[in-house]
Amino acid sequence: MRIAFFADAYHPRISGQVTSLDEFCKGLTERGHEVRIVCPEYPAERMEGHTDLFPTIRVPSGTAIVSKDDRLGQPWRGYYAMKALKAFNPQVVHIQTEFSIGAMGRRYARRHGFPILSTCHTHYEMYMKGYFPLLPEFISRSGARTWLRNIYANDDVIIAPTQIIRDVMQSYGIDSHYEVIPTGVNEEVFQPRPAEAAAFRRSLAESEPGFDKGCLIVYVGRIGKEKNLDLLAQAMVSIVREAPDTRLLIVGDGPRKEELQGTFQNLGLSGHVAWRGFMDRDTLPVVYTAADLFVFPSKTEAQGLVTIEAMLCGTPVVGVNMMGSAEILKGDIGGFLAEDNSEDYAAKTLALIRDPALRVAKAAEARDHAKNWTMSRSCDVMDSLYKRLFASFL
Repeated sequence: MRIAFFADAYHPRISGQVTSLDEFCKGLTERGHEVRIVCPEYPAERMEGHTDLFPTIRVPSGTAIVSKDDRLGQPWRGYYAMKALKAFNPQVVHIQTEFSIGAMGRRYARRHGFPILSTCHTHYEMYMKGYFPLLPEFISRSGARTWLRNIYANDDVIIAPTQIIRDVMQSYGIDSHYEVIPTGVNEEVFQPRPAEAAAFRRSLAESEPGFDKGCLIVYVGRIGKEKNLDLLAQAMVSIVREAPDTRLLIVGDGPRKEELQGTFQNLGLSGHVAWRGFMDRDTLPVVYTAADLFVFPSKTEAQGLVTIEAMLCGTPVVGVNMMGSAEILKGDIGGFLAEDNSEDYAAKTLALIRDPALRVAKAAEARDHAKNWTMSRSCDVMDSLYKRLFASFL
C-alpha cells in the first residue's frame, strides 16, 4: 500500500507525536508499504545536518504563535507539495493532526473519496492553561472542547492511543467510530543494555561528582510546562532529605529548561541534578538501563511513550495517576502511580529507593508488562485496519 500521513509536526521537531509517526512508518515499511509524510517546512538553520528518516513532502510554513518549536503549514502555498502527493498517488490517507496540514489532509481525502481516518495524539484541554495563561481556565478548556468537536465531527474513524483519550473524545459528543491502537515501541531497540549502561554510569560519575553513589533517577522528555516538572522539583527536596545520595538526570530540552534549572538551584538541589540535551533514540536504552528508577510526572500525556521505553529496558517507573500514565501503570504494575502532589510523589519514589528487592521485582514486572505495547503488535493492528478501511482503493 501507498500511505500518506498528514502531520503538522515532524523532524527536526522532537515530540511524542513525531516519535509515534516514525515508529509506525518504520513498522509499515518493513511490511512492504510505501509512505510519504506531508509536513511543514522548517527554517534552513533548523534543518542543517538533518536527514529525513522517511520520504517527506514539505509544505511552506510560517511561525506558530503559541510555540516557537512548531510551524504552521500554509496550504495556499502548497502547489508543489500537492503535485508531489499526486505523483505518489496514495491508497491510504491517515491524518495525524488538527491544524492546517490536518485540514489539508481532510480536504484531500474528501476530494478523492477516501474515508477520513485520523489519530488524536493530544488531550488539548489539559494544555490550555500552559499556552493561554491569561485566559480563565473554564473559557480556554471549553474552547478546546468546541474546537476539537468541530475538527473531528465528520471523521469516519478516529484512532486513540489509549482508552482514556477515546473516552475523552466521546465525552465531547464526537460520535465517530473509534479504534484504540497504542503507539508501539520497538522492542528490538528498547531492551536492557547492562554493559553499555555500566559504562554510561562510570562516564556520568566522571563528569558529575557524586553520581557514583546512591540511586540514579532519570527523566526523559521535553522540558515544557505540560510535563509538570515543578512537581518533580518539589518532590526531590523530600527525596534528597530522606536519601541524600539520590541523583537525578534530566535528558531533554525545551522552552522551560533555563527556568527549571533556576528552580532546582533555588531549592538547593544543584549538586543532585545533571542535565543532558536531547539524545538519539538509539542511545536512550542505555540511559534507561543505567537508571535505577524512571520518573515521569506529566499529567497530560495521551500515552507516554517514554514510560513504555523505560519499562521495556527493565526500569521501574513512578508516574502520576492521570491520563496515559494511569492506563499504562494501572494497578501499580511495573512501578507506582502517585497523586499529583509532591508529598505522595516523593513517598512513592522513596519506597523504591529504600527497597532494592522491590525495585528488582518491579523491574521484572515492568519489562513483562510493557510487551503489551510493542510496535510489532500495534503495526499488525494498524495494517489490518488500513486493509479493511481502504479495501476499495487498493
